[in-house]
Amino acid sequence: MHTTQKALIVKTGPSGHEGLEALNIELERGWRVAEVSPMGGAGQGAANSHAALVILESRDLDEPKPAVAAEQIQRVEKEAEEVVEEVVEEVDDVMEGDGANPGEMD
Repeated sequence: MHTTQKALIVKTGPSGHEGLEALNIELERGWRVAEVSPMGGAGQGAANSHAALVILESRDLDEPKPAVAAEQIQRVEKEAEEVVEEVVEEVDDVMEGDGANPGEMD
């Protein structure tokens, strides 16, 4: 299992909220709140403004991406080997003789 984290800052004050919509979108996408840290006053006129650092976490149940990439590389290498084998077989079928006397054939 692979865990990914991201941080958002949510502010609230007399003029409304900032970052709350982004937080709700991420929660709808399946992210979970791992930690919340209050940040106290935020910005100018901070007496009525507050902010919080919100750490979100997502646990991927799928294989980590590097493992998937390695699998893709192995598949491409196998396909390349098969192509090389085909070309070698075709060259063997076309070539006749030992090459010492190009005009003569066996």
